[in-house]
Formats: sequence, structure tokens, C-alpha cells
Amino acid sequence: MRAKIILGILLSLALSLALAAQNAQELYQRGLVQENANGNLNEAIKLYSQAAKTAGKDRALAAKALIRIANSEEKLGRQTEAANTYAEVVRSYPEQRAEVSVAQDRLNQLRRTSSASSRKSQIAGLTDVSALTGPLFESYCTSCHNAANKAGGLDLGSLNAGNVSENTSMWENVLRRLRARRDPPANSPRPDDKTYRSVISRLEQALDGAYSASNPLNVGERVTDAEWASRIAALLWGSAPDASLLADARNGSLRDPAVLNRHVARMLRDPKSRNLVSNFLEPWLSLNQLKGTSMDPELLQSMETETRLFLESQLREDHGVLELWTATYTYLNDRLARHYGMSGVSGKDFQRMAWRDKNRAGILGMSGPLAALSSPPRTSPTKRGIYVLTRFLGMDPSDPPANVPPISDTSAVREQSMRDRLAAHKVNASCANCHAPFDPLGLALENFDGLGQWRTTDGGMPIDASGAFIDGTRFNGPAELRAGLLKYSDAYYANVTQQLLAHALNRKGRTRRLYDYEMPSVRAIVRSAAAKDYRWSSIISGVIASAPFQMKNLVP
Repeated sequence: MRAKIILGILLSLALSLALAAQNAQELYQRGLVQENANGNLNEAIKLYSQAAKTAGKDRALAAKALIRIANSEEKLGRQTEAANTYAEVVRSYPEQRAEVSVAQDRLNQLRRTSSASSRKSQIAGLTDVSALTGPLFESYCTSCHNAANKAGGLDLGSLNAGNVSENTSMWENVLRRLRARRDPPANSPRPDDKTYRSVISRLEQALDGAYSASNPLNVGERVTDAEWASRIAALLWGSAPDASLLADARNGSLRDPAVLNRHVARMLRDPKSRNLVSNFLEPWLSLNQLKGTSMDPELLQSMETETRLFLESQLREDHGVLELWTATYTYLNDRLARHYGMSGVSGKDFQRMAWRDKNRAGILGMSGPLAALSSPPRTSPTKRGIYVLTRFLGMDPSDPPANVPPISDTSAVREQSMRDRLAAHKVNASCANCHAPFDPLGLALENFDGLGQWRTTDGGMPIDASGAFIDGTRFNGPAELRAGLLKYSDAYYANVTQQLLAHALNRKGRTRRLYDYEMPSVRAIVRSAAAKDYRWSSIISGVIASAPFQMKNLVP
């Protein structure tokens, strides 16, 4: 009798479970009708919820019901609730692989969407620079940079300071000019240096944010570590990677910044790093322009050797990049020492020597670069000034007007100083305005003649090597020019990094040769190199580790 009672209970329970399962399936089907036929999503969610609760052992049905609940919540715009429901499926029904796969995919997508939405919201505020640039432009800039004048090609009134992403190219141009302190023009009221730095920092931040959401570098395929090692060796040595570099590439440790930095420093010490001198530094610094001149061949060869040995030492000894302009040593043999009027050097072999006066330092203390930036037999303050403007400050001069005649070179004119000859050449106001940013920089080097020898007179008159930067800071001669340039070093660090990255990407024929979306990489490299005194290894490591350099397909 007792057995019959137990059997009856079990049969009743089984029937109850079967009815519950049948009811759960019916609830699920009714939910599908409400969701897909009637479009009543809230009613569908109620039915799916009841189906999940009553599904009992039918865990597949329960998981499917939760998936339908989450889908309906998505349609209603309840993204957070939907994500929580998908997460419950993953957590509670791990054995239901099909449903878990669907839930995990949708959960990942919702998280990505939420993250992107959050980034867009952050970027919207980040790209607004109006609070800083508005007062600055109004006080110092818009009287020249407007729709009517467009000085320097800039109409600041057309820029949306509330969202720099609308015209990143023009804002990048504004940033370059601010770094080099090119605005306002000379003899005009100017903001203090703290204001410049504040606006520059905010604008850099805004531009970096403007590219972050849609930067093609975020989604581009990267090279393999072995391919990366080959690129590194080609950049530094112009050859294949050695066993040490390849080994760390193959075991994955090359991705460790400390390991990469050690390799870069090691490779720069190697004589093969002269590849970077001949293929990047010499062309960029225009140190290969002496060839083909009518100069004494022995002197010409000595000048070329001096600059090459100097540049190789800068890389090999891992100096700060600013020392290209400030280093107080050079390499001399007897022929070049006589040219400089220095005693104590004999033989054709080159030896390292300290400069004996403060007027000579770096590349603009050497005869080779100074001669390359002349028009023998005379000097060219314009060439030399443009050189400082472009190589140090990273600024391009305005295009000259059409049909500008060359500077007069008659016998009578040659009796005048170069400063007087330039003054006569710039009688046209537009010419004078164009030359104003760079001629004073070149005139500071007038004590160096067309072959880089020191002199004190020109045209029978004492040389006047005085001038002023555009902000009014005065200088007199090469030593004071160099000292004054140091306050614009931020522009130089950005420029040398930009040029090196462009070289690493094999960019040719484009002004500045980088695309706007690559400029955040330049800024990141410079910021990182600051902690290491902007040494060559730190900037080169930054270039190598940058996203543009690691793209599978380099953009031409």
C-alpha cells in the first residue's frame, strides 16, 4: 500500500513537471508572439521571465528565455539591463554553449558600445578649447588672422574652437605657430610665456582626443615581431637584424620597453649606425650640399669629414638631440685647424677638439654647414635664417612673391655690408614682412664668412650681428642666438621627432611628411623622451614603438 502511495506521488510529480515544462514552453511561445508579432516588448519580457522561472530542468529553455529578455531590453534601449541579463546567462548556464556564445558576443558588443559612447562623451568635452583660445585670439590674433587678411593663411574666425576635430589640419598649424611663438607679429602686444604654454598644452590634449575615436592607427594590422625587428635594423643600420635582435623578437621580449631601449642604445653604439647619419641627419640638416662646389678639394673633404664624425658621435654617445646645436666640441685635422685658425693640431688624421671660444658650437659652428648655407663668395643671411627657422623651429617661410629679383651683386654693391645690401633689397614692404621672421636669425651669423671663417668686418665696416626674435628678445652674435633659441626648444623637439618619424616611414615629397592623425604619436614620443633628457635613443625608441611605424602596410 505504501509503495502504491509513493508511486502515485512520483507519477503526480512527473505529471506536474511535465505540465510545468509544457506551460514554460507555451509561455516562451507566447512571448515570441508578443515580441515579434505584436511588438509589445514589455509583455514579452513578462512572459519570458515566467518561462525561465517555470522551465525547471529544461535549462536550455530557461537560457533561451533569458536571451529573449535581453534582446527585448536592447530594443527598448535598456542597455545596462540587457548586459546584466546576458551576463546572467553566461554565469548561470555555462553548459548551454550555444546560448552562452550568443550572450557573450552580445555582452562584448554592448561593452564596446558603452565604452565608445563614454569616449565620445569625454571627447566632446575634450575637443572644446574655446575657454582658452577665445580670449587669446580676441586679444592678440584676430586683427590679423581673419577672413579679410588671412595672415599666414589663417582665418581664426572660421575655426570652431568648440570642437577642434572639425578642422584638425588648421589647428595643427595653429599649434606649430604657438610653439614657435610666431604670433603676434613683432612689436605687438603678446601673452606671457605661461599663457602660451597653457594654451599649447590644452590644444595638444584636444587634438589628441579629436583623433582617438576614428584614428585608422587604432584598427590597422600590425607587423609581426620578426618583421618589426627587420624594420628596426633597416632604419638604424640599413641592414638585416642581427642574432640578438631577432632572438628577442622571436621570444616576444622585444615588446618590453626596457628590452627595446637596450637594443636601440646598443645598435646606436655600433659603427653601422652611420646609416642613420648618411640617410637621415645629413640630408635633413642639408649637410650634403657642399658637393659640386669649386672649393679646395682637401678643405671640402675635411669639412665633410668633420660634420660626419660629429654626427656619428652624437648618436654613438647618445647625446641629447639639442646638442646638435650646442655641443662645444668638433673633429679637426691639420687642414681644417688652419682654416679655423687653431694651433696644436697636426697630421691628416682627425682628432676630437674642444672649441676655444663660445661663438662656435654645434652644426652652426662648423664651416661645412655655414658654407653650404652661403652663396660663395658671399654669405646668405636669408638662407641661414630660413635654416634656423625650418630645422630648429619647425616653421616654413611664406612663399616669396612672383618675380622677386635676386639680391644685387654689382661691384659697387659688394663694397657694402650684407646687412645694408639686404636692407636695399627689401624696399618692398611685402618683401620686408616676409623676411622679418628669418633674416635677423641669419644676420646673427654674419661674423662667419662664406666659408665659415671668423671675421669682424664686412664691406670695410664692423659687422653688426645684432637682432631680435619675434617676441622682441634681443641677441648679438651666434652665442646669444643659440642661447635665445633654447626657450623655443619645445618646437625643436617636436620638429626633430616629426622629421625622424617621417624618415622612418619613408615619406618623401610632402611638407612635414606626416598626416594629421599621426601627430598624436609625435607628441607621445616627445613627452616620453622628456624623462630621458631627449636623448637620441629615447626619441628613436619612441619612433620604433609608435603605431605608425608598426603598421603592416605603411601609408606612402
